[in-house]
Amino acid sequence: MPDLLANLPPVTLRRSSAESFHDLERARYDEVTQTMPRDQLRAHQDEGLRDIITRTFERPVPFFQRKLESAGIAGADDITSVDDLDRIPITIKQELRDSEAESPPVGDYRGTDLRQNVRIGTSTGTTGTPTIMLWTRPDLLVEMEAAARVFWRQGIRPGMILTHAHPAYLYGGGLMLTNAYEHLGCLPVWVPPPDTDELGEVGIKMWQRVAPDKPFMGFATARFFEIAGKLGIDPKDAGLDFSKMPQLTRDGQMPLMTSGAECMAYLGSPCGELNGAHVCEDWALVQSVDPDTGQSLPDGQWGHLVVTTIGRDNFMLRYDLEEAVKLDRSPCPCGETSLRGWWGGRFKDLIATQGRSFMLFDIENPLKRVPEVGEPALEWVVVRPAEGAEDAPLLVRAEVSDGVTDTDRAERAATDALETALGVRVTVEVLERGALPRSGYKATRVVDA
Repeated sequence: MPDLLANLPPVTLRRSSAESFHDLERARYDEVTQTMPRDQLRAHQDEGLRDIITRTFERPVPFFQRKLESAGIAGADDITSVDDLDRIPITIKQELRDSEAESPPVGDYRGTDLRQNVRIGTSTGTTGTPTIMLWTRPDLLVEMEAAARVFWRQGIRPGMILTHAHPAYLYGGGLMLTNAYEHLGCLPVWVPPPDTDELGEVGIKMWQRVAPDKPFMGFATARFFEIAGKLGIDPKDAGLDFSKMPQLTRDGQMPLMTSGAECMAYLGSPCGELNGAHVCEDWALVQSVDPDTGQSLPDGQWGHLVVTTIGRDNFMLRYDLEEAVKLDRSPCPCGETSLRGWWGGRFKDLIATQGRSFMLFDIENPLKRVPEVGEPALEWVVVRPAEGAEDAPLLVRAEVSDGVTDTDRAERAATDALETALGVRVTVEVLERGALPRSGYKATRVVDA
């Protein structure tokens, strides 16, 4: 077998001063990096960008080499700084799928060979055929250190018991989160996703035995809440005390926290100001990009989330997540110097009706405040307007809360809440509890007419 490891590009990982957790009260996990002056951070980014351009040609990485050459870029000398990012063509996920199909099994866009890696996984495939994800040991350490910053901001400290119910096996996110908790010095309790009531009960009863210090945070939280109610168990006795959950936003706008495990799982998180998420800019160059021109947009404008990862063996070069993002580089009162970002949802889930456009959280947030449809957990879908019917009322279906018998009143309350929040005409159909399909991980919220 060839000595593939001998050809692994050297990666310098700046380890945090938080290797020993002697000061659990400090504000930040990695004080030096998280408060780095902007000029130093910029110099680090410029160097990291030139490094991956050099590796693209010297290794080579054929997929990205073709991209660069098509833009007239023949080497790192043609890229002087991150100001040149917009010269580099965008990459979208379908191109990664095509690369894997044409150069199986892992495509020709990798910075390493298959045997140089220590972990393999796949994306969830919620937007199409899953792509394969690879991590070398340094790649994993980057994610673990980034995750430690994220969780530290949320008040998580070594010695805590934490839990989650992400899927396992080939899906890469579950093991990544477990390792992130371990890296920070916490005890993870990994339970099955509640795809069925029986699996949900397994998790709930484990939490009753080994009580987590923080409740489960993720897509399936509400599903566990519902199953606990069926079992006659007080959710607070099963690790679902929502009063202990960290607040992530103060105005309903979602902070930018991930760009997917295939790019960078722990992209950032909000500080105590709750005004967007601080991005790990020393490992990720994040842009808000006009999808028509491929050019960066000014801060405060919504565009496509485009990420370039540096300091990794398996890097991404201007990867378009096809999701909405806006950025802010103004100083944050907390003292962290990285830019802050907000996530606006997937553009494929954009709902256009009556001359206006909405993301899913624009619909979900008002519904959460309607008690007639939110107990024990909010279950809902929106019907995508059919072509030619964009002027018709927006159709939303939601399950009635337990114990509510007046469905007409529930429909009126939900309709009033949505019309007030969205400024469009809405029709709400209230269904009996249990009428909508359940998911143990990512629920489908948009259905066709």
